[in-house]
Amino acid sequence: MKLSKLSFPLYPIDRTSIMVVFTLMVMILLVLLGGDFCSENRCLIPTGPRVRGFTWKNQTINAKDRAFLLEFSRPMDRDTVEENLKIKLTDQPDVDNPLPGKISWIGRRMAYTLNDPAPYGNSYTLELTGAKENFQGQREGDTIIPFTGAFRTPDRIFGYIGLEREERGRLVLYNLTQQEKKILTPNDLIVTEFEPYAGGESILFSATERQQTKDGVLEQKLYKVSTGLSKRDGQKTDSEAVPGRVELVLDNEEYRNLKFDLSEDGKTIVVQRVNRDDPQDLGLWIIQNNGKAKPLENQPGGVFKIAPDSQTIASTQGEGIALLSLEPGAEPLEFLAQFGMVLTFSPDGSSAVMVDFNKNNPDKLYTRSLYLVNNQGGKELILDTQGSVISCEFAPGGEQLYCLLTNLIEDVEYVEQPYIAIIDLEEKEEIPLITLPDYQDIHISLAPDGLGLLFDQITTDPDAEEEHTLKTNAGEAIASGQLWLLIPPDQLLSENEGQPPELEELPFVGFSPQWIP
Repeated sequence: MKLSKLSFPLYPIDRTSIMVVFTLMVMILLVLLGGDFCSENRCLIPTGPRVRGFTWKNQTINAKDRAFLLEFSRPMDRDTVEENLKIKLTDQPDVDNPLPGKISWIGRRMAYTLNDPAPYGNSYTLELTGAKENFQGQREGDTIIPFTGAFRTPDRIFGYIGLEREERGRLVLYNLTQQEKKILTPNDLIVTEFEPYAGGESILFSATERQQTKDGVLEQKLYKVSTGLSKRDGQKTDSEAVPGRVELVLDNEEYRNLKFDLSEDGKTIVVQRVNRDDPQDLGLWIIQNNGKAKPLENQPGGVFKIAPDSQTIASTQGEGIALLSLEPGAEPLEFLAQFGMVLTFSPDGSSAVMVDFNKNNPDKLYTRSLYLVNNQGGKELILDTQGSVISCEFAPGGEQLYCLLTNLIEDVEYVEQPYIAIIDLEEKEEIPLITLPDYQDIHISLAPDGLGLLFDQITTDPDAEEEHTLKTNAGEAIASGQLWLLIPPDQLLSENEGQPPELEELPFVGFSPQWIP
């Protein structure tokens, strides 16, 4: 019997496997011969050096984002990377080096740290071409695959309490970049104070119902309203996506709500409250992670401020300032008897600006002293003044303070002239920027990128009706208010030298302006 030849049929899956193997063999051969299968930022097979990761790609960064990382697929010739790396304004590519900074390396990662925060309201493009890999061999290292990555900063946006027509007593949001205005709160609420969340997605505010007044006391409740703006991570809940959605945070049935402060991480609210039936029951309450309000069970205190770590609070108590834990019932961490007021904390939380009223210093009677106090107990005198220190804010870098101060007017008893100044903390030098005609509860707010200072000037009306009237801290009825934008000069040499600041009156009637972070 004759055996016939054996044969096996080729099924479709066999043909596919053969084609895949053949294609891979050809591609491997081309790679060995120096082939390249890359187009723009994508590679079918990464044969040459490329940017593997860019931490700011397609991100919206804010003033706290001061450094990005570039990760490479292979060790790079660092000089060629630094020489060829370019950051451009997307809309103005001819502007030279809009984000100056410093470069450092860790293995295949390059870190770029900005000298100053990226200015808000801009889009940027990062480009890298022509850089070489660090090739340890006979031939020159391959050139990097061209890389482009885009990122942007938030629009310049601020809020204020309106004083005109349908805006009166309501919280208004204005986008300075897009020239757009939104009224966030309903007409039946009169807003008295507000503070934006760090992500910009919501604003915490106190308000009283327009039809409710008792003995001239504002019956404030605490609310939260959505802005419609994106968080830093770009994620928004349904309630945050639509601007103007109001949520009650704290009622006032048993306790009247006085002042409040919001932690930097947005997870903690501290409110000063007084019992309706027992005025001696006055103290600080805490709300954490959208939970119920609980008393801190510490001494009542007066002016208070949550530290940047979101875990401690500085509160005036008696003749000094107590540093308290935000754990209910905890013992005070420290007591600073010398100081009578805390104004602000540095961006990194390592120091605070405090005021000494010099009550126990006979050499400085009737003066006030501004100190920088660090978290190790050290203190530095910044300046002495015969006027008042109303408020201060750190510039983003922490090297300067923007302060609202007053000077006593000679030959006029108890009259103070307000002015805004920059204080250089290293040189301990005060440089006045602008003198204001009158002091009536002026508020200042420094932009997150440090490039603009908002402030207000209000006028009062002693003949205004008591009911439904917005009032100053001194109880005077607010009739009208102007909002101003001050842009500090690039060069501040001394009081009598350098460039004058730019000053612009904004076309709004309102008060208490605050930038959105």
